[in-house]
Amino acid sequence: MMTYRRLIPLCLLLLLLLATCVQARDTSSLRTQVRQTGAQTAQVLNFRLGRTVDECPGANPLFACSGVLVQSVAAGKPATFWKLGAGAQQTFLLLRNDAPQVNPPGKVGFVFQDRFSAIAQDRPYTAKQADGGWEVAIDNWNDQAPAGVAIEAVYYDIADPKALLRAHNAQRAFFDVTGEWLPVLRFSRTEAGQVSFGFNQMEQLYYGYSVAARLNARYTATPPSCPGNPGEADNPSYYCSGLLTRGTAVGKFHAWNPSPSSDTGGSVSFTWLRKDYNTPQVVWPQGFVMAPMSTPAAYRLKLNCIYPFDGGTTGLSGMCVDRGVCNSAQEALATYRAGKLCAIQPDKEGFEASITIRQEIPGHAWNEWMIDTWPQNIGKQLPLEAFFHTSTSLYKGEGLRDSQIFQRDLLNTDSRYLPILDLNATAADGQVFTYSPQDQSVDWGADSQR
Repeated sequence: MMTYRRLIPLCLLLLLLLATCVQARDTSSLRTQVRQTGAQTAQVLNFRLGRTVDECPGANPLFACSGVLVQSVAAGKPATFWKLGAGAQQTFLLLRNDAPQVNPPGKVGFVFQDRFSAIAQDRPYTAKQADGGWEVAIDNWNDQAPAGVAIEAVYYDIADPKALLRAHNAQRAFFDVTGEWLPVLRFSRTEAGQVSFGFNQMEQLYYGYSVAARLNARYTATPPSCPGNPGEADNPSYYCSGLLTRGTAVGKFHAWNPSPSSDTGGSVSFTWLRKDYNTPQVVWPQGFVMAPMSTPAAYRLKLNCIYPFDGGTTGLSGMCVDRGVCNSAQEALATYRAGKLCAIQPDKEGFEASITIRQEIPGHAWNEWMIDTWPQNIGKQLPLEAFFHTSTSLYKGEGLRDSQIFQRDLLNTDSRYLPILDLNATAADGQVFTYSPQDQSVDWGADSQR
């Protein structure tokens, strides 16, 4: 007979699952909500890892109410990980905190639900746990209908950041077939063998849709100013609106590092996009977008000066000096109306003068906004928001391919994942950025021929 003390953990688990269901938009389907809410999924799995009971109600095996069932996906295996292998049963490992010796062999895998949760969500399965062991043989499921299989999440070993791309392949393949996004979870293990799962919203393939929507909103927004610090004057409106983009070629330095000429000239060249700034083209077919200057970041960007048009700054020793400096909005307007260039001060009046210049003098594609040069190799600290590729740039090339190189380079170098977006600076509806999961980097594993 189950004791009162053994009932407490089970009750806690049931309460947690109930809370998840109540919070769901579609309360009729806990399965759908769990697959959409990765943070809650990770919380439930970590609870089950720590539930080291000796038996489950009704004389059921341990995997019925405790632990986490996982199966590794071998490098090179097709992304359709739910397809059945040879034999009438599939072997899983049961992970629990009291079995630190159990370790999945691969860097990527997927999680099967415990039996009680699967039954509650109308996805029952039959299985048998090896006597005295931590292997569980699950009877074959219908792999032609993966939405009805008790799959709970995909995971990757956080010790190998590149494995995230293989987990993305699995996440995308499952969505393509079922229309549901499985969460991609971080799998970590301490030196003592204790396992935990974590969730990062920015590492989900579907997160790119949110990024594109956020950038498009900033592109169309034209506030008169942006809030300053408490007790201080408001900031110019480029602090919280518009898009600060930088294009660059694939070269001998990381894309997000200042180029050698930027180090020499004291500024890094960007192109600023907003619907009232009339900028139909960028220079390079690939690059990245920075978060607004109002966004808290470990390293805050500083705008040194503005050129409403191409400032021709390459090779200058003083990028905000050598073309001349306009110290007032009136001087800037007079200089540009006379067909000359000058570096405009980035205060509110200078910024508004640059808008007027862009609107009054047509025929200029891109602009140059000069950001103060930052230190090399601080990718983790920069307010990077996304990578982009475009087919409407001055220079032509393999923008999608090269943006994928940037994406993988940042992941390998700084363990940061950013989505790749498609930039169309002339989009009539203001939706200048679009997102597609198919544009993201692919890694099938070292053993794959795909």
